[in-house]
Amino acid sequence: MSGTLLNIETALNYVSGAGTNTTVKLGSMTLSGPEVPDALRSGGEQVLVIHRLPGGDKIIDNGGNDPYRLSLTGRFQGTNALPRARSVDTMRLAAKAVTFSAAGGNWQVLIRSYAYTYAQKGAVIQYELELEVIPSNASTTASGTSALSSLVGSGVTGALSTVTSTIADVSSVASSITSTAQNVIGQITPIANMIGVGGPLAKAQDALTSVSGMATTGENLANLPTALSGTITGLQSTVGQLSSTVEQADANIENLGTSNAASLLAIAANSRIQVGALEASQSASVALKNAQAISGQ
Repeated sequence: MSGTLLNIETALNYVSGAGTNTTVKLGSMTLSGPEVPDALRSGGEQVLVIHRLPGGDKIIDNGGNDPYRLSLTGRFQGTNALPRARSVDTMRLAAKAVTFSAAGGNWQVLIRSYAYTYAQKGAVIQYELELEVIPSNASTTASGTSALSSLVGSGVTGALSTVTSTIADVSSVASSITSTAQNVIGQITPIANMIGVGGPLAKAQDALTSVSGMATTGENLANLPTALSGTITGLQSTVGQLSSTVEQADANIENLGTSNAASLLAIAANSRIQVGALEASQSASVALKNAQAISGQ
């Protein structure tokens, strides 16, 4: 009798039009008729972190799109109800992204939860399905642009690029000096001290790398004033280290002679360091002023 009622219900669905253009696809499985959920809630929200500043101003940090989970309920029925219910559970256990299509929409999803209820000796199986939507930019390291990044990012990036290229160029020159027959230890030591692990130029690079990370990742302004304080401290250290670099390069140039090719190369290397440090210092100083303006310093 129950089988007859199910057949009648299915027939009525198709006669009334409920069985047409109502297919839903989950991975390789197509749901139709009573398997199709009665309703589907979709959409999402923007993850916004709002920082209210003195005077009524505010900075809105956009963390990007956060899609809502898709929740579905429906039922499998008929002789294949149990195998079809288990097929969805197999997808859940595989823990792989699948395509979900319904109501004119198409998403890449993960099956977050799935439950089914065996009833009427397997002729009707109610199911509940919750799908986690995978954002289209999920593979990116950062979604959206932070307010801090927009204020200090370009200055930090420019300074870091200048310092990195300066160290690379001067390291090459230093290598040339050590390979010459006229190498004198006093001509290479000043350069090595400035670009080595403990040198001021290397320390400036470390500080810039740290600041760049704080400005462009989830740290952003979400932890004011901690993150902002760390950014300012890092930029102040950068400017100080670059100033020391300029002074040491100037002293090296004064002390180096011009008696041989190695000396001339050493002077050229120190000049390159001096110019690079000045350029980087200008960019870092602009970034520092912007960061201090945010904090009201």
